[in-house]
Amino acid sequence: MFKSDRFKKVSQAFKSPKSSGSANRSASSSPIVPASSDGKFKSVSNSIMKANPISQSSDARLFDSHVVKYSGIKGKIIAYSFDYTQSLMAVATDLNEIHVFGQGQVEVVFTLSIKGSIRTLNFVKGIYLVAIDSKDTLLVLSLYSKKVLASVFIPSHITCVETDPGIDWILLGLQNGAVMVYDVDRNSFSGVTIENLQKSQFFPKEIISPVVSVRWNPRDLGSVLISYNSVTVVYSLVEMEIKQSFIYELPPFAPGGDNSDKKIDTVRRPKVVQSLYHPNSLHILTVHEDNSMVFWDANTGHLIEARTLFETDVNIPNPKREILMGAAGSPQIFKVYWICMNNPEYTSLLVATKSLAKGDTSQGITILDLGGTPLYSITSYDAMQQYYANPKHQKLCPLVNRAPLVDILPLPKASAHFGGCHDPAVVLALLDDGEIETLLVKSGSFTSKASLLSQSLSWTRPVVTTSTAFSVPKKLWLGLMSTYSTVNESILKGGTSSKRGMRPSEIRTAIATGHTNGSVRIWDGAQNELDDKCVFEVNVGRVVNRALHLSISKIHFAAETLELAVATEQGEVILYKFELNQFFKDNKQSSDTDLDMMFRRFSLEDAKDILVDVRDRAPPNIKQGFMPSTVVNARRGEVTSLCNSNIGFVAIAYSSGAIIVVDRRGPAAIFMGQVRDIPKIKGTCITSVNISIMEYASDGYSSILMYCGTDSGELITYKILPSGSGRFSVEFIEISKTSDNGPIISIASYAKASGGSCEGTIMKMQELTRGSCVAGYVIVTGKNDIRIVKPGKSKEDHKSYRHPIVACDITYILNYGSKGEARITTFLVAVLSNACVKVLALPDLKEIKSMDPPTPVSSHYITETAVIKNGDVFMRIGKYLSVLLSIVNEQSNAVPGSPTLSSNGPVVDVLYNPNLKITYRPQVNSLQWARGTVYCTPEQLALILGGEKRPDSRYKESAIATGTLSSEPHSSEHAYQKPIRHANKHNAGYGYMKGISRTVETHWDNIETQFNDYATATGQAMNDAMEQTGKDIVKGSFGL
Repeated sequence: MFKSDRFKKVSQAFKSPKSSGSANRSASSSPIVPASSDGKFKSVSNSIMKANPISQSSDARLFDSHVVKYSGIKGKIIAYSFDYTQSLMAVATDLNEIHVFGQGQVEVVFTLSIKGSIRTLNFVKGIYLVAIDSKDTLLVLSLYSKKVLASVFIPSHITCVETDPGIDWILLGLQNGAVMVYDVDRNSFSGVTIENLQKSQFFPKEIISPVVSVRWNPRDLGSVLISYNSVTVVYSLVEMEIKQSFIYELPPFAPGGDNSDKKIDTVRRPKVVQSLYHPNSLHILTVHEDNSMVFWDANTGHLIEARTLFETDVNIPNPKREILMGAAGSPQIFKVYWICMNNPEYTSLLVATKSLAKGDTSQGITILDLGGTPLYSITSYDAMQQYYANPKHQKLCPLVNRAPLVDILPLPKASAHFGGCHDPAVVLALLDDGEIETLLVKSGSFTSKASLLSQSLSWTRPVVTTSTAFSVPKKLWLGLMSTYSTVNESILKGGTSSKRGMRPSEIRTAIATGHTNGSVRIWDGAQNELDDKCVFEVNVGRVVNRALHLSISKIHFAAETLELAVATEQGEVILYKFELNQFFKDNKQSSDTDLDMMFRRFSLEDAKDILVDVRDRAPPNIKQGFMPSTVVNARRGEVTSLCNSNIGFVAIAYSSGAIIVVDRRGPAAIFMGQVRDIPKIKGTCITSVNISIMEYASDGYSSILMYCGTDSGELITYKILPSGSGRFSVEFIEISKTSDNGPIISIASYAKASGGSCEGTIMKMQELTRGSCVAGYVIVTGKNDIRIVKPGKSKEDHKSYRHPIVACDITYILNYGSKGEARITTFLVAVLSNACVKVLALPDLKEIKSMDPPTPVSSHYITETAVIKNGDVFMRIGKYLSVLLSIVNEQSNAVPGSPTLSSNGPVVDVLYNPNLKITYRPQVNSLQWARGTVYCTPEQLALILGGEKRPDSRYKESAIATGTLSSEPHSSEHAYQKPIRHANKHNAGYGYMKGISRTVETHWDNIETQFNDYATATGQAMNDAMEQTGKDIVKGSFGL
């Protein structure tokens, strides 16, 4: 190649033209006649054995495997919880691990030795985490000491749990209908137990009902809302009696929630499944198994409205009402949250539904925006019924074609009170397969943005379809991370990361994951070594203009040129490059070009060209990042191998046997070939591709060589040659059998003299014009064997294993001599299917060290393994879990006399921050106070439940947490204000009220403390036609 001066004739062959320039995108066909007539390897030469070895068996002391970082979740997520004050999130898995996440990469894992599985998680006072398992064992974990403090067996099956962020007490609803109270701080039960009130007070002849729901009053700790199958009661802990009861009965011919004709001519009593307080505690909601949502007056017990998601007045008899076909099989309401905005009087219902019919995927979350709550004291029941029957907005957020929805969790951003429902911006949805979906409340849309939660949770948002890792130059990687947006989008703000020193390697490990929704995420692989914790994310859905069938199958990252290639399950390959976004807009104002761009974003199914320009499909809200440039839409089947080289060439192999080479400079498809066109080949498709710059045979000069391994263990060699027109062409050279059986899984190359990699780089490509000649070897890894090959000459050394090989590559170990001199040694690292790591010497392939895996692995996912040039080994060991190992012995490789990272001991993050205050709990409003409701403080509740002889605290956590409790309201925004007279000589009486009609709700709230009782007594006696007159009378009585 060099002697023919082909590179010298090409003007600026390695300089990319401007992207706007035109390029010929036609592909050249490849010659199929081998350049060498024999097509086989020549006799084995012993010359390599006489050369100086690059690595030696005596180097075993350099290796010792240890875990750098676990990423993801071990097992399937089955429960989760969120603490507003500490801003931490806990998840429990089916393998009895509890992960507590905070900001950045803060993560602490509790491994529990229990026989059952975790059912519920609850934070208590910001410092305790309470878990209850399927065997009815209650576990108390400390976020401060990161230890299990207590384990308590509950004598009956626990059916429901209720906690409050500012108190020590937990309400436990039991299968026998009793409610027990557990003192977390003292690790004891209260002497107060609430009996089965349904059995003792309402339906003594019915079978014993469990407690199906229990809730603290959001404004009064002295009362709780308890639901059984047939009745819901408000129970006063202060007076130890029932204050109000609610029984939902459907008279004959009332349609009910399921709207079916089953026993419609009889009285029915649908079972209660949940009960909730309105944030102001004046109304309650009971949810029933027939999908009825029933609103009640909490004080009088009056039924205000019974409705479903789409029907109203379902409790009113209507013999002529048409029965909707299939209504009985409609999605089942199984969980409801009564959420509120920053102003607790502005509320919405968050309703989760699941399908009951087999094979039906109609499930999701519905948001009923109720708007501002009418003032209780001046609103009639008829007006309130209209309020609940006619919400302002209704958003349907379906989760179709997904695993069953099992739970939802709002994440509040205003306070920890109101049942964790105070102004949530995000709602998490847990699916049966362990995935977590993230719903944005304001827009009603789901998002999978990785920066919202911890990177470990990214493995579940959504499921990872492929994962790998890449070697990245340290300086380039740090520079890349410095461009990441400094805006902290994470929902979790708590905890403190414990930093560890950075390892002395010039190569960083970047981990990449592809997901079912078309997302690709890249982040730094090491834990707590860098201050910047950022994730680079792209999504192919916008690029291919499709919502389904977006699962990622292959990812390849060219680190030196910051170019990314991504393949989907449909066979499209999307090419990205890290650059400034020429379509970036720092505001959301539309421009004249927006409409044109929208028309250009057609589906790729309509595209006729193989290469489709998609630069205009870059996300407009990202200023700099990985921007799409081209989609290779070849329609050749599934992608079996993807190589995105550092010299601008992208090789794509397909299951149909096709191979396409794209030159990003242009771009242009410079080669399209078929495996079956090669004579005497047995393989049907290409399974591995490598692009290197090295000498072929005895050419005397280096060439750009493309090695392709087939599914039958054959190695195909191509040359990528420049032409006088500035383009490149691909020329077939030879094919040879290298592996005994099975496919080629990986190909690597190294220089004979230095041991350095021969993979193509821009610097090596530029040296071709100066006649460089690098003799090297190719390492071909098959299913069970490794073979070293000299291109065009011979097979040299060979190594076989009983277990299949899943990954094999070269690694470079930095070590120091006795005098402190630095040296880099080249080794070959192979990983077997049992996760055993083999370190081999080059070039003789003698085994230097064998290291067993530190953790069990899954044979289904172990194929997603990568060997990094710095001595790291990335393994996917489960559906939601990966591990990054280092095989470098830090003690042996450190500079003599310097401390090592491992000598610092294990790194454990800090979870609890004692400087964060739990906000003051909202109090009862003036109307409730006037009616005689006595506000119960936490201290009074402790006296009621613990008695005067309550023992001292058993844990130091109690004293720490008590110091975080606010003793008075931080602001008055959650309580009713004292009345203020606003009238003056210019605006008095009724005229003044007309002048502030737009803010009448706020001012009525201020005045309410003076006439609540009067307005309530008169307002309920007036109909809607007389309501305004009544208001005027009230105003006049107060001189307004």
